[in-house]
Amino acid sequence: MSGPYAKKARLIDDIGKIEQYRPILDKDNFQSEEPHWRRISKNTISLFQVLIDQDLSDLVNVLKHYPRYVEWVCEHFRYAYSYSENEADIDAASQLLFMGEAYFSKQFVRNVVRKLPKLEEMDVEALGSFGVKIGECHREWHPIVVNHYCDSLTETVEQLRLHPLQQIVLTKPIKTIERQETYEYGAEDRDAVLDIPYMT
Repeated sequence: MSGPYAKKARLIDDIGKIEQYRPILDKDNFQSEEPHWRRISKNTISLFQVLIDQDLSDLVNVLKHYPRYVEWVCEHFRYAYSYSENEADIDAASQLLFMGEAYFSKQFVRNVVRKLPKLEEMDVEALGSFGVKIGECHREWHPIVVNHYCDSLTETVEQLRLHPLQQIVLTKPIKTIERQETYEYGAEDRDAVLDIPYMT
């Protein structure tokens, strides 16, 4: 399936997926003027904690239909130190970064990047396939994700100590990608060592 029919099918599928969350979200008494922890109900907080912990696909889908929660999610993601077991879907992570640009903090961006699939355990064949994927998807992915994976692929290939020609082949798909520095999140500062507030 392709073209407008594929888009329509995806839209129907997306709507179907968020139906399970509507009973909580539609009952939430959203208070935009309240501090972060008091802005939404505890049931909604629990829901977003679960969505953040997963692969981010459902989270992004919910935020598309309920954009008033984007700021809250970006703020809450700053404290998501325990949400690292489940890897993020790369496309969903990219969409979350695009959606959250107005609310960027260094720790939010770091935690999104931390959830991305790791390359360190990939074998040579998988690295080659992923390099091709970066080359194919870099115009759709957020620049932060593209930069991260270009750096990670280069570093991982170098650590394998392969034959120079093999290194060239593995990194060739990313050689022409122009780096876009949109947000500096690597430097240490207060935001890197946040205290986790209690929900009150």
